Amino acid sequence: MASAWELLSSERQGQAGRRVLVAKTFRMPDGSQETCTVTEFAAGAAAAVVALTVRGPGGRAEQYRPAPARLRAELPGGGVDPGEPLADGAARELAEETGYVPRELAYLGEMRYDGYSGMARHYFLATGCERRHDQRLDPGEFVTVREVSPGELLTLAMAGAMTDPGGVLLALPYLTGDPQVRALLASPPLRSAGAP
Repeated sequence: MASAWELLSSERQGQAGRRVLVAKTFRMPDGSQETCTVTEFAAGAAAAVVALTVRGPGGRAEQYRPAPARLRAELPGGGVDPGEPLADGAARELAEETGYVPRELAYLGEMRYDGYSGMARHYFLATGCERRHDQRLDPGEFVTVREVSPGELLTLAMAGAMTDPGGVLLALPYLTGDPQVRALLASPPLRSAGAP
């Protein structure tokens, strides 16, 4: 039977880039002790945005990512500065990476990457986005902005072809007005059993 583990200690082990490694020791339900190494996000919180322009298409980012060693589609986003409200951080990251400024910004929810990561990403829906300025990227950041329809965004998420499909899932109730999204939901594409 699953039950909560009792945290006995938590010790920072080091940092790899923006990720902090933490050794957490727990008392297990059977009384034994187990130490797990988990990752935390050094900035504390991260936010990403499903952005819809005034014309309807959404903006998405494309960046080279070192772990998969290829370009990946993703939602614009990044670390929230200490003391910065989540919504302000999301709007700032959207503007920095894409130049888009939203008319409205709504909180969608939080998702975690996996059971050994304490990193949470907070997702927002930005509507009425207009490009107001050029990108203002951080040093070492190289982002290509592409406009995609809500249906194309859902296709990328369903195919596992982007880094934040969870944000698209959280935005799904707001995207169902798009005919391509409704068609995908009515007849989702099947992947073969051997597909990666």
